[in-house]
This record gives sequence, C-alpha cells and structure tokens, in this order.
Amino acid sequence: MTNSSDHILQWIEAAFIVLLLTLVALLIYLTVRKIMNNKRRIRYNRRLQVLQGADSALQIYLDTGQAPRSLSITVDRHSPIIDVLRVRLAASRTELERSRIYEFTRLHFHDYYAGLLRKRRWSTRVNALLELEQFRMDSLKGELEVLLTRKRISPTEKFLILRVFASFQMKELLPYLREDNTALSDSQLLQLLLPCELPLLEIIMDEFTELPLRVQCAAVDTLRLRNYRSAPILVLLESLIDSQEDVLRLRALNAIANFGIMSSEGESKFLALISNAEKNSTWSERQSYARVMGSIREEHYIPLLHRLLGDESYQVRLTAADSLSRYKSGEEQLQNAAHHHPDRFAREMAEETLERKRYEGFFTR
Repeated sequence: MTNSSDHILQWIEAAFIVLLLTLVALLIYLTVRKIMNNKRRIRYNRRLQVLQGADSALQIYLDTGQAPRSLSITVDRHSPIIDVLRVRLAASRTELERSRIYEFTRLHFHDYYAGLLRKRRWSTRVNALLELEQFRMDSLKGELEVLLTRKRISPTEKFLILRVFASFQMKELLPYLREDNTALSDSQLLQLLLPCELPLLEIIMDEFTELPLRVQCAAVDTLRLRNYRSAPILVLLESLIDSQEDVLRLRALNAIANFGIMSSEGESKFLALISNAEKNSTWSERQSYARVMGSIREEHYIPLLHRLLGDESYQVRLTAADSLSRYKSGEEQLQNAAHHHPDRFAREMAEETLERKRYEGFFTR
C-alpha cells in the first residue's frame, strides 16, 4: 500500500515539475515575443517618423515626382510606407500629389498585393482588396479577374472586386450588372455605380432597358447623386415618368427635381401623372410631385401645389409648402393659403412655413 502511495506521489511530483517547466517556457516565450514586438514597433515608429519628415525622401518624391535613392521601396506587412501613403492620400488636396501616389504604388506595391490576393486567409484578401482600391492599382486587373472566377469566392470578395472594377472604369463590370444578382443588396449596387464616370454610365444608359429593375433604380439614383446633366440623361429620366414600376418612377421624379428642367414632352407626361395623383399614388410619390414643381417653378403648377398643401400626409404638405415658397410669389401664395385654404391642416402648414422662411430671411434673398 505504501509503495503504491509513493508511486502516485512520484507521478504527481513529475506532473507538477512538467507543468512548472511548461509555464516557465511559456513565460520565456511571451517575454521574448514582447521584446521582439517592442523592438519591431520602435523600428517601425522610427521609420515612420523619417517618412513623415518635411525633408524626407518621400516628400521629395511627392514634390518633384523623382524618387531619391534613399527612398526605401521594400514593402511587407511591417512597412510604414503603406500607412504613410494612405494618410497622405486621404489628406491630399491636389490631384498631382494623388496621381504621384497612385503611380508609386503601381510601380512598387504590385507584387506585394498580388501575393496578398493569393493568401488562403479570407481577411488578408479582403484587406488587400480595400487597399488596392484606395491606391487605384489598376495594374492588378488580371489578378482580380482570376480571383473573380474562383468557385469558392465569398460574396464580400466578389462585391469588393466589382467595386474595384467600377473604380477603374472597367467594362468587365457590365456583365455582372446584367445579372439579376440577389446576393448584392440595393446599397451595394449603388456603391458599384457611384464610382462610375460618365463614359461608363453612358454605356449603362444605352443598355438600360436590358438591366434588372434593381440595377435600373441604382443607375437613376447614381445620376441624381452624381448630379450629371445632359440631354440624353434628361430623355432617359423623362421616359421613366410613366413607368409601370412605382419604385423606378419615384426615383426618376426625384432625379428630375434635382435636374431642374423638363422638356415639353416630359411636362406633358408629368401633368398626366399628376391628374391621377389622389387616386393612384402613394404619399412618397405625391411628395416627389411637389418636389418637382418646386424645382421647375412654372406658374401653372401653383394651383396643383395648393391642392397638395391639403394632402392627408404631413410630409406631402410640408414639401408642397416649401415648394410654394420657392416661387417669386411664394410669400404671397403662402399668405393666401394661410388665410383662405379650405383645409385646416393646409392653413397651419402654410402659416408654419411662412413663419420659418421669414425667420430664415428666405424671402429677402
């Protein structure tokens, strides 16, 4: 019995010694790792300060376009030059400096980011896509097209690659817009189209009727948000005034309100649409009617705005009153509505708007 107890005690002592040695080894490892990380951080900060200096080699390159020999172009995950250029790019106010940053990254970061795109870790690839989009590294078009054909590509990666295509104004984006891709949200579709410049958007406009409805809506929103103005764009928007799709018609009306003008044909369609406003439209569409009439400001719209001033929706009444105030006779029209409109809520809205606009000094401009 005593021998058995001694044997168990020996095993416990041995296990304790092993555990103690393991903890000591772990402590030594963590200590060494912390020392190495601190040294690496010190080297990183020192190099960072050198690059951020007013007379640094990087600053000389950004000022002259000529890279001095002292400018280190070795790039890895511990290189501070990536962070420095990212900050400079965000703070830059001149197109010349930004173009030099783009050129520098294309020349010296290509292999680094190409290697990151081949990594197995998902987060590494996603971060690389975000950075190469920021640096506009169009030299990686081929690698991106190959990555897009992978069977196991994640939805996030696919979206980011397509957004890079849009940023690079690549026509390779178009086939994916023609697909009715439910994996992309409405917000993501808008993010794909917003970076597109007018030449690429004109191609999209030529194929407008062939695109899925969600892409059409995103395209109209893009034209409005980018504030593009041309005769073909106005023709497209006016063609959508009598669209059977409510969401597309509403977006077109808001875009026309932003555009500020309509042709005689477009106005005829608009007036026909308004004639059935109270019967067949939602409050958001009636609000867009009021917004358009406040933007176009034709005198024969004034009675229609008075009618919308008595709408059952508060938002429609608010927009109608604001649109009335934008006319030359806006103050007079609101005064008249405040005293003589048959609807009590319309009178209250006209009075509130009149008081607010006077306080803002709107009628004295």
